[in-house]
Amino acid sequence: MPLKLKRLLVIYTAAAVTALAGFSYAAEKQLGALRLMADTGSARAFEEAVTSVEDLSRSFRKIGFTGDSALGKRLCAQALADAQAAETAIAILPFSTQELEKLSGFLGRAGDYAGSLCALTDETLGEDDRGHLREFGAAAEDFAARLRELQGQLHSGELTMDSRERKLQNVEDAAGQKLSALLLDYERDFSAPEDFAYEGRFSPAESREPGTLTEEEGRALAAAAAGVEERELREEYEYEGTDGRRCYSAGGLLLGVSRRGLEFAAQSRLVSGAAIDADGARERAERFLEKVGYADLTLCDESGSESIAVFSYAPAQDGVPRVDDALTISIALDDGSVYAFDATRFRDEPLELRWNTDEAEARETLPEGVEAESARRVIRRSPGGNSVACWELACVDKDGNRARVYVDARSGRPWAIEL
Repeated sequence: MPLKLKRLLVIYTAAAVTALAGFSYAAEKQLGALRLMADTGSARAFEEAVTSVEDLSRSFRKIGFTGDSALGKRLCAQALADAQAAETAIAILPFSTQELEKLSGFLGRAGDYAGSLCALTDETLGEDDRGHLREFGAAAEDFAARLRELQGQLHSGELTMDSRERKLQNVEDAAGQKLSALLLDYERDFSAPEDFAYEGRFSPAESREPGTLTEEEGRALAAAAAGVEERELREEYEYEGTDGRRCYSAGGLLLGVSRRGLEFAAQSRLVSGAAIDADGARERAERFLEKVGYADLTLCDESGSESIAVFSYAPAQDGVPRVDDALTISIALDDGSVYAFDATRFRDEPLELRWNTDEAEARETLPEGVEAESARRVIRRSPGGNSVACWELACVDKDGNRARVYVDARSGRPWAIEL
């Protein structure tokens, strides 16, 4: 190799090594800065969690000392905000919170229950509500005390914050000196208030009648819905429980049947074009519903696309549609087959409802500048699963914005608004 070429090779190699060393130094420095930011963020999130759980405990205790409705509801709203802040802070911590489901679930229920009390129309909270609030407050106080103890250990160096670089190893740290390990220990012994019914999302689901269809009758129903012989059905899986759910397939159609009847159906194919119109699709939908045992339903909504028509049918009581108990059915517009069917929310058990408010009184609840273009009676379900008799007002304001306002027909007060 010529001497000049050797010199050039040495020079370029030295330059490359120097550049690589400089890049490595800069990258290491940047990585150190990012680690510091991550550690600072984790420490701040834990401090926020401690503060929020302490605030939640105080908010629950304050509610028990007020007999004023407005102040009580304001404190309930504050408790909801405290619980949500604690949930968010814990979710930011540098380890998986899936193992902390009891603690996360407690914060979710506590906030949801406090939020549900904001909608109470009574002048003051009842004794049952105060009892539940005391239970949540005691649990929050115990949780806050444990977090304060862990906070002190972190500040003294007895405890180490988990590393974001090894998130999968943090919760199962054998040394037991990581925050996640001690939180997991506390999770195992944590005692949350027992479940009870209330007007919120996390209220225990109301038990339903299991139905009377036998396994043989369910299979026959699935075959009829698919339009095939029973021997052509393939059983995919079954659920344990009183509902006796079973899932079958026939070609590209998947069907689910329980002791109450057909609960769902779905195809996986692509729909090509449209050969039938919306009226024809609706006729096919209603024939299918009659064939699988869903009769005397009211069409309450229809939508869809260029290839799929979607219809919503609700049971009615005294001529009033129960819109949240409806089922939906989708018809493929190329061949008119059932593309999807969902009756998992369908309920038609008789209800006991009171209609103390007429249409004129419902319209009077609207603020100035908002007018109701139409009104109808409907039955809705509350977040806690209870049925509510409502006046549905299709409203428009002076700027042309539209919304549906629901007025509780029993109390005569606005109940919900949907845009």
